[in-house]
Amino acid sequence: MATTLSLTTTYAGELAGEIVKKALLQNASMQYVNLRENIPYKSVARKIDDTVTFAAGTCDFTPTGTVTLTERILTLEEFQVQREICKKDFFTDWTTKDVLSGKVNTQIQDAIIERLVNGIAANLETVMWTGVNATAGQFDGFNTLIDANAGGDINFVSSPVALTSGNIIEKIWALVAKSPTAVKGSAEKPLIYMNNATFELYMQAQIAAGNGWYATSGPEVARKFVGMYEIAVCPGMPNNTMYMVQKSNLHLGTWLTNDMNDVSIIDMTPIDGSQNVRYGARFYLGAQIAVTADVAAYGPGLS
Repeated sequence: MATTLSLTTTYAGELAGEIVKKALLQNASMQYVNLRENIPYKSVARKIDDTVTFAAGTCDFTPTGTVTLTERILTLEEFQVQREICKKDFFTDWTTKDVLSGKVNTQIQDAIIERLVNGIAANLETVMWTGVNATAGQFDGFNTLIDANAGGDINFVSSPVALTSGNIIEKIWALVAKSPTAVKGSAEKPLIYMNNATFELYMQAQIAAGNGWYATSGPEVARKFVGMYEIAVCPGMPNNTMYMVQKSNLHLGTWLTNDMNDVSIIDMTPIDGSQNVRYGARFYLGAQIAVTADVAAYGPGLS
């Protein structure tokens, strides 16, 4: 499918000299996951489990216990974002002189590249959580992996309901209760993951409770639950969904993160004589959860 250029211009008056871009989601989630680079297609995360118990001392060597090794495979998939515009389309625009010189206006070209790079980041913010591998241009995101519960050992809060400012505190406590004791007591404290809308419910609940925050002034509501568990606000997560999990357990794989910021520009005029200019980025992504039994989840699949 070719790139469609919708150009609205008066070509009259005075040009403001600025191109205003439509708002995009911020990719805030990258800081809350374990980003793994330089993965050559597949990476295997091996899990070892051994429940250690004591036995009464004897003169003999009496081995007991069970050591279990399992694997979780992170597989990269190839993605691309490509655009093509025709210089002729800007002939009746403010950039006519550039068209007559056989080029795309620098300001327009910079805006296209910036939009592509920021658009890739914004789309990744959503796909890394709710992406479905069966859908073209997506991979299985963390929400999809948790909802599928392939290992059958994720700790779900039973009977989840829609979150409100009236029940959000109660439901976070229910999530904390489902988190394994070993996870909560580990050196790496788990995070509580939620989207912006859910965190706004949490802020409303804190304001209503009079916990030192006010609706119109004062400091921001702390992103920490009971002073112990950091709240990771991830815009790409779905509503009515929360997770409690260690950052190191959520693996987002790629080859090079720079690939998502690298846009190739190809002027086709010297190649095929056309007035087309191509812009393209190609990159590799995939997600996996290393130890599903260490995940506590509220509401996957609830919308």
